[in-house]
Amino acid sequence: MSTLPTRAVETPSAGTPAPRLRMLFVDDEPAVLNVLKMGMRSMTAEWDMYFADSGKKALALIEAQPFDVVVSDMRMPDMNGTQLLNHAMQRNPRTVRIILSGYSDLRDVISCVGLAHQFLHKPCSLVDLRDSLKRITNLNRQLQHDGLLNLTARLTHVPSIPGLYLEMLEALQSPTSSAQRIADLASQDPALCAKLLQLANSAFFGFNRTFSTVDEAVQFLGVGVIQSLALAVPLFSAFDRNKCPAFPLDQIWNHSVQTGMLARRFINEYLEDPPLAEQAFAVGVLHDIGQIILASGMPDTYTAVLADARTRSEPLCDAERRSFQTTHAEMGGYLLALWGLPFPLVDAVAYHHEPRKSQVTTFGLTGVIHIVNALQHEQAVPPGIVPNPVDLDYIHNIGMAGYLEKWRNDLRTGPTG
Repeated sequence: MSTLPTRAVETPSAGTPAPRLRMLFVDDEPAVLNVLKMGMRSMTAEWDMYFADSGKKALALIEAQPFDVVVSDMRMPDMNGTQLLNHAMQRNPRTVRIILSGYSDLRDVISCVGLAHQFLHKPCSLVDLRDSLKRITNLNRQLQHDGLLNLTARLTHVPSIPGLYLEMLEALQSPTSSAQRIADLASQDPALCAKLLQLANSAFFGFNRTFSTVDEAVQFLGVGVIQSLALAVPLFSAFDRNKCPAFPLDQIWNHSVQTGMLARRFINEYLEDPPLAEQAFAVGVLHDIGQIILASGMPDTYTAVLADARTRSEPLCDAERRSFQTTHAEMGGYLLALWGLPFPLVDAVAYHHEPRKSQVTTFGLTGVIHIVNALQHEQAVPPGIVPNPVDLDYIHNIGMAGYLEKWRNDLRTGPTG
């Protein structure tokens, strides 16, 4: 087994203080608002907080001044959460919109509240709520710049977190759930079933057998892989190929899965960290979702960007930056942050082409994804696209330059699907 120097803990580096955020909490139960006021008191040095006991009062506040984040109950007598968040979005598309509700039918909530970036289920501990809102603070510090936010406001659709993924999370948190429960959930989505069987029967895992059922695939692939695919497959399967015919969706999918598998293999072999390996697979599968969002939400513009990159023989990120003042990597990181995914995953997606922009300066998930993505692109890249190279200065700065050629050779000799 190969070894590396001791891996430092991956934590955000210190930087300039984050700008104060304007937060609005809305609930028609006075007792809930009082609990929120008490529980959020520790954040008064960082947040300007407002509280409203009805949708109408909240709307008056929203009309008077913009808010960075609105946290609303779902069921209120005069104006429900859906209506309020719709007004908030119309008033300021940059507002992060969160539902905090005890409404039990999660699937119905997801389908009717496409306006919500995040859904937190009551009862939710104040610690969990603060942590979720702190992720929004990190989002503002790292990713919110005019180019990205203006682009987000122009998009015709920014997807909400897939309902199947949330159902799987709920099942995984239940002490009575089993692998069969996860298989039953996965079986509800034909596209996910197809991808699971395709992956299980590929050369990635080296199984010396054929899998014909989802139950078998779940058993052998593991819950972490299934969970990651439940997050990514809906985005890929919902893409309308006719809207942007020049977009190489199948190649993006194959590259994403290969990047995830290679990253997982790399971490298992070199860092011996199974939880991090599962995160690496998730990031690999998700790292290019920003391209799907842009191609789906702005198909004509993105077709022109793809053509521009090919004409100039330059990396796609350069053409994106010139047209949008941001990149698909930052767009993907922004979406994952809105969905409430952990900071290391958001960071690794947002900076997989430009790791020196990351606030994480030690070797960990961001570095692994950057290296594996770049090396995988050396082996396979869509025709006419110039890949982003490995950032040699970054590799040198984190002390890993001496391993690059061995990694390149190891990845070349690994499974390629």
